Amino acid sequence: GAYESRLTNEKVKWETSEQIDLGFDARAIDGRLNINFDWYYKTTKNWLVVAPILATAGTGAPYINGGDVKNTGVEVGLSWSDRIGKDLHYYVNVNGAYNHNEVGNIPTEDGIIHGTDGNGQLYDNSTEFYRASNGRPIGYFWGYKTAGVFQNQQDINDWIAAGNGVLQSDVQPGDVKYYDIDHNGVINDADKVNLGNGMPDFTYGFTLGFDYKGFDFNVTANGMVGNDIVQAYRNVGTKTANYTTEVLSRWTGEGTSNKYPRVTENNINWQFSDLFIHDGSFLRVSNITLGYDFVKILKTQLFSQARLYFQIQNALTFTKYNGMDPEIGYGVNSWASGIDLGYYPRPRTILVGVNLKF
Repeated sequence: GAYESRLTNEKVKWETSEQIDLGFDARAIDGRLNINFDWYYKTTKNWLVVAPILATAGTGAPYINGGDVKNTGVEVGLSWSDRIGKDLHYYVNVNGAYNHNEVGNIPTEDGIIHGTDGNGQLYDNSTEFYRASNGRPIGYFWGYKTAGVFQNQQDINDWIAAGNGVLQSDVQPGDVKYYDIDHNGVINDADKVNLGNGMPDFTYGFTLGFDYKGFDFNVTANGMVGNDIVQAYRNVGTKTANYTTEVLSRWTGEGTSNKYPRVTENNINWQFSDLFIHDGSFLRVSNITLGYDFVKILKTQLFSQARLYFQIQNALTFTKYNGMDPEIGYGVNSWASGIDLGYYPRPRTILVGVNLKF
């Protein structure tokens, strides 16, 4: 037998891109300073995206044209190389990039491309938590804002008396306060807002090193600023779910926590909200290398280089993110970045090697 693996869309068009790039390269101070600068404006039209459909369709979703994606940014690189005396050569390279992303002209009735929903990507029966809409960055996180945790019954009574709604059907102390954005006494999808996105505002990196009388040393690092991470590598729906040690900071009585709710048999306190959002900014020292060339000591013409080196890969990571790795990127079949479902972290690797040149 045979079946159609994906629904067809006869109206789909090729995705096209247009880009303006202005920049310059310059050398100064007798060639010791190099400068690279680029400004770009890129528009991707008729963005190809897999349409969200119900599982009852029985086959793969069709591709549709999801509108335009605009990226505007600046990239800058500076490098300096010089000598001190005749034996010491040193160098420093620094680069940085800023990018602004925005979606527009989405050809749907509500102007939205809806992200994954209904398939339990975050937890059992989780609903849509990212989307693209006109004027917003692609794949922004969409959910509830929280205002802390109810500490006692009086706290609940005061909240409701002020005209705020509650999401829990039988709200109790230890439950989450979800913001009633429209202040109509009901918490629903109309109260969900943009909670951030996984794309960084700024990326950067640097390399520095030196060579001195046969020794060579090099450090390479890179980082991001302004990227958010959805941390969801546990099933928050039940008491028997696996949790991180973060659950030890949960609410267990009045005054014990104003952020993490009590553990319940259902996931009403873990509807997608800013409780899932973490700052993903980081600086990673990705490589440290120290080497020495023994050719002068060996005094042989057999080798032009006999270098022994020690190298540490993924040496250090500086971040406030409490997950396993802040450098998430894009998931499988996803146009939203920064969703951490428990990807295995990069290992720290220590290498010892020899370079021989004849």
